[in-house]
Amino acid sequence: MSKLQLRGKIALVTGAGRGIGKATAKLLAKNGAEVVLTARTTSEIDKVVEGIVEGKGRALSISGDITNGSFVTDLFSQIQDQYGRLDILINNAGKAPFGTIEEMSVDLFRSCLELNVVAVFHCTQEAVKLMRAKNDEGKIINIGSVRSHWSEAGGDGAYNASKFALKGLTETVARQLHGTGSKICVGLICPGGVDTSLVNPSSEPNPRLLRPSRVAEAVLHSVTSPPDVNIYDITLFNMSQVPW
Repeated sequence: MSKLQLRGKIALVTGAGRGIGKATAKLLAKNGAEVVLTARTTSEIDKVVEGIVEGKGRALSISGDITNGSFVTDLFSQIQDQYGRLDILINNAGKAPFGTIEEMSVDLFRSCLELNVVAVFHCTQEAVKLMRAKNDEGKIINIGSVRSHWSEAGGDGAYNASKFALKGLTETVARQLHGTGSKICVGLICPGGVDTSLVNPSSEPNPRLLRPSRVAEAVLHSVTSPPDVNIYDITLFNMSQVPW
């Protein structure tokens, strides 16, 4: 397909300053989408935008915390005012606090759910409103994890719980929308370990980890599917990560 297969599309990527979000924003822009990048660290998303623009793409950075309801409302209002539409939402921002059931604080557990689930719900809600108002069509992709399907390690209760919840949220919204005639598709990308600062803070070479670009390619596959096709769940990992 043409590298401009997303030309004319407006896409929002959360957590777009690094890792999977950065790779996804760059790939969507390379394929013609105009991309809105959001994250808490202004300098990171501004740098990604600069790279996209240097490559002749189009992008806009809006920094803020998506666990702040007022910011989310304002973010989508800015998108409406700037573009009048939203075609693609990539819910990528997330966190992964680790600790045993005895050690992890309730506040830390709650903060994980706030970002990995509640913020996704809020962004999805606002995106659906924009998509419904335009032509009842769009793609919403949530970045889950293999932990959305199985718990491979102890001490990861907050993260695993959030990713299981994200799978349930994705399926529920997908059934409500695409399953009842809307052309708003909602899907889940579930990678194994990815070579990001979250998983590999030392940045030491690790061939067992997926490259963020591989996850971005799965996202592109999902958002370029026909309007009547909802690619609901993609699980991807290196063969060295196979859990069985």
